[in-house]
Amino acid sequence: MNGFDIQSLITTIDNLIFSYTGEHLDDVQSEILEGVINHQKYTEIANNHHRSDKYVKDVAGKLWKTLSEILGEEVNKANLKSSLRRYYYNVAKDNVFGIQQISERNICNNWSENALQKLNYDEEYKLEIAQELIKEGLTVEQISRVLKLPLELVKDHVNEDK
Repeated sequence: MNGFDIQSLITTIDNLIFSYTGEHLDDVQSEILEGVINHQKYTEIANNHHRSDKYVKDVAGKLWKTLSEILGEEVNKANLKSSLRRYYYNVAKDNVFGIQQISERNICNNWSENALQKLNYDEEYKLEIAQELIKEGLTVEQISRVLKLPLELVKDHVNEDK
């Protein structure tokens, strides 16, 4: 992977993490990702960036845990790229699923009315729970992560009810 591709991948991961947690990658997390993508060991990453091995391993462990929660599968340095590939394949497939282009101007959605109502009901239910969690003192970022809802959706809902 060239330098541009690596930075593009890191930016993609940063955006993904931000959309779920409301927090961007810090410098150490970015350094770890760059090193892992370049097949470096944690010791090499630590030495290249003047950090201790233990610190790099600790930060990496937390990063893999966060990515595992977001991607819905265990993520580690050995499977980072394949996990992201699967995640984005599934997201793309879900966005296209059930849509057939009839002509350049007509797009038909094949989802049943019941399936759409169930999706809306599930989302509405989670957003109702979000209001209760706000009252309990959780942040919108925590709620977004726990309920697996996009951060912006939770923010909009919470602001709407104020």
